[in-house]
Amino acid sequence: MKTNIPLKKLNESSLGIMIEKMSDSFVDSIRREVTRSHRNDFCICIIPEKGKGTFFVDFKEVHLSNGSLLFLYPGQVQRVIETQKIEGWVLFFDNNIIDDYSRSILEESLYHGPILGISKEQKTWFFQLMELLYSTSKANDMAAFHKPAIRSIVVSLIYKITSIYQASVTQDMKEHSVRSTAIVTSFRKLLRENFKEIKSPTEYANRMNLSLGYLNDTLKMVTGNTVTSSIQEEAIREAQRLLWYSDLSIKEIASTIGFDDPKYFSRIFSKITDKSPGQFRRSHQGDQ
Repeated sequence: MKTNIPLKKLNESSLGIMIEKMSDSFVDSIRREVTRSHRNDFCICIIPEKGKGTFFVDFKEVHLSNGSLLFLYPGQVQRVIETQKIEGWVLFFDNNIIDDYSRSILEESLYHGPILGISKEQKTWFFQLMELLYSTSKANDMAAFHKPAIRSIVVSLIYKITSIYQASVTQDMKEHSVRSTAIVTSFRKLLRENFKEIKSPTEYANRMNLSLGYLNDTLKMVTGNTVTSSIQEEAIREAQRLLWYSDLSIKEIASTIGFDDPKYFSRIFSKITDKSPGQFRRSHQGDQ
């Protein structure tokens, strides 16, 4: 019985960082792993120079091509659908390399989508850094400095991606105050960490030292969602992942994500997805 979505980890000898030249042949060499539904406990960044690729990320097809970057965060259900004459770089790195501030920004990719547009100048910067990272990873003359040298290059790349994401999010929310945007970002982080255990909107407000009314008004102004609907959507997103992959019963899935009443869970699921849990499971049975 499948009770959990497969979780892939980086090779223990990789120092938490792996870089490869992206190509159709590289995808073919790991096809059995990447074309099946899975989760990673690490981040992936893919930057193509030419060609394109289609990926399935949390029940949506995303399309990667020249002038864009794909950033996949740990925990997302994903698989490669196809690549077409793709060439570029793919970087795998441990989530622990990301500092807390950058993580809070990069986690917004879970809401804004994994594709990030980049300019020609930014693309040139990324490719130069990837070349440096690749050559440094192959170097054997740095002794004890090898690992920190590689790590420092990846940190620079993380900060670059973070700055682009931050500019993108700021542009999307430019009509809102810095404080409102910060509150939404903090709430989403708190929600991702606690949605299974905490379903009370008041508890989230209390943990943020805000009144529920203020948190609700801020969240609704910036995202269009209330605290209650945000809690429900986070839980249902995880339920979709489990329905799609696992063989757990609907009652077991409801319990896993913190719903004591399976009937109530089914009502919320249907309200958010326009399908019952059973209909959703049947509609995605061929996507694994």
